Amino acid sequence: MTDRPRADDDAIVIVPDESRRHVLAHNESRHKVRRGEDPRHEDLPDEDPWRDDPWDDPRAARDFVADGMIPDLRRWSRQILVGLVVGTVLFIGWAAWRTAGLVGGSDDVATVTGGVGQVDVVNVVFPEGFTVAQVAQRLARDVPNMDTQRVLAALADGTLPAPWRPEGVSSYEGLLFPALYEVAAYEDERAVVDRMINEMRNRTLRLDIEAGAARLGVTPYEIIIIASLIEREVKIADERAIVSRVIHNRLAADIELQIDAALYYDAAPGASFADLRNSDSPYNVYRRRGLPPTPIANPGVAALEAALNPAPDPGVDDEICTSRTAAQRRSEPCQYLFYVLSDTEGRHAFSATFEQHEVRVAEARAAGVLP
Repeated sequence: MTDRPRADDDAIVIVPDESRRHVLAHNESRHKVRRGEDPRHEDLPDEDPWRDDPWDDPRAARDFVADGMIPDLRRWSRQILVGLVVGTVLFIGWAAWRTAGLVGGSDDVATVTGGVGQVDVVNVVFPEGFTVAQVAQRLARDVPNMDTQRVLAALADGTLPAPWRPEGVSSYEGLLFPALYEVAAYEDERAVVDRMINEMRNRTLRLDIEAGAARLGVTPYEIIIIASLIEREVKIADERAIVSRVIHNRLAADIELQIDAALYYDAAPGASFADLRNSDSPYNVYRRRGLPPTPIANPGVAALEAALNPAPDPGVDDEICTSRTAAQRRSEPCQYLFYVLSDTEGRHAFSATFEQHEVRVAEARAAGVLP
């Protein structure tokens, strides 16, 4: 007896090619029953057409690829490519428009024009070491409708906050934090300088200026004064903490600071060094001991950190200490007390004694660094 494959409704029968015509005939008979063409099976419910045998309705390969389940993206490749190119070009154009104020503009100013729901702003850079007068001039130069005199008037009326400033001092020098600020079109001069004052307060609080000043035996305002001297004197980052140590040591020893940057603060244009050194200015720290009465500039974070964290004095094996006389080594601590410009890059040579300092000054003059 020859075995026959089962023809249950739920079975999918895989048969050799020579038997295919028998299977197709059998399936055709089954479909007639399902479609109601056989009166003996009128009450049979419709079955899920997806469960038919694979031989029911053979399809061409190209129809299967685009049968609605897996779209044939190849026929849309040109449109997709064109869409990607157009989108890229539009994005590049939009980005160029948004940054138009930055590209090709000055290093200090960038204008950003806002769209719907945005505000026109001007980016203004105030470098570390700018004075109040320079801040006022920069605002008037870079921000439309702002005026130098109105900036100074806003600071002169005495109603703006003045963190750390002691009573009896009216200057805002040193209290405007130097940075890049976005100045909105609706802001006036007073609003901008008020933000700069608040930023200085916030930055110094983050540095814990009160605790640091108390540790060094000075006030927070004096730390800002020291930082302003460092800001104007030092160009080489590694020297900030050493210059800070020189200032703290000379204050502790009650020696005149003799800092040229203080001497030139608020001086008349073209004033000579000799005249300034003989003047009775409160900023003449060649004749007056102690710190100047106010900061001489607006210091940045690095100068403030240096003022709060002076470098340690040189070790006993350092050449600065070992080159002292035997009497000096016995009677005086080895401390940083002097410095002089040593090259055209802005570096300094440091000394512990006046004799060492005179040698460094002579070397600087011989090198053409000093007149």
